[in-house]
Amino acid sequence: MKFITITLALFTSTILFSQEIDTDYTKNKKKAIKFEFFSPLTGNSTFGYESYIKDWLSWEAKLGIIGWGVGAANDIHQSGIFIKGGPKFKLNPDFVTDDLKGAHLLSGKYIRPEIVFSQYTEDVGDFFGNSFETERESFTSFAFLITYGRQYILANIMTLDYHFGIGYGYVSGREGRYSYSHSNGGSDFPIAFSTGFTIGFLLK
Repeated sequence: MKFITITLALFTSTILFSQEIDTDYTKNKKKAIKFEFFSPLTGNSTFGYESYIKDWLSWEAKLGIIGWGVGAANDIHQSGIFIKGGPKFKLNPDFVTDDLKGAHLLSGKYIRPEIVFSQYTEDVGDFFGNSFETERESFTSFAFLITYGRQYILANIMTLDYHFGIGYGYVSGREGRYSYSHSNGGSDFPIAFSTGFTIGFLLK
């Protein structure tokens, strides 16, 4: 999945370098709705919203519906939600002209500190004697991540964004597990990380 994300990002950057740069920021759309493109393959569907605040700063929030997915990831009948969000600090514009203007207010590399909360249930199996049995368990997970990413704007219509984050996390119940919003280590190594690729549409 990481290979696919990087490949798509490189392909997108090649296209963008061939586009004409428009530095009239009054034409920029400053809000976007998004979707984590590969999230259904991991047992959830994740939606996002971003809004521009001022130069070099916007904020972004995401909502994940755990259980809205496809394939083998749904064999454990997971159900729940997660939320995550935080400020998005832009590092530099995608393009720079002689007067130091970027291509779009929402494009470029960024750092996003974010708080994550997940609450879900799923079937957990284990061996009891010679038989394999499952039981329904509930999990709660928290994390604080520092996320690095890059966002591309296509013709002031669409967004493409790849990102990865690392930080500290906690999950109740069994240690070291995937919490849909991120992955957690155990109590002796409480590292959390996430990665993703989003596609979205700009709004006025």
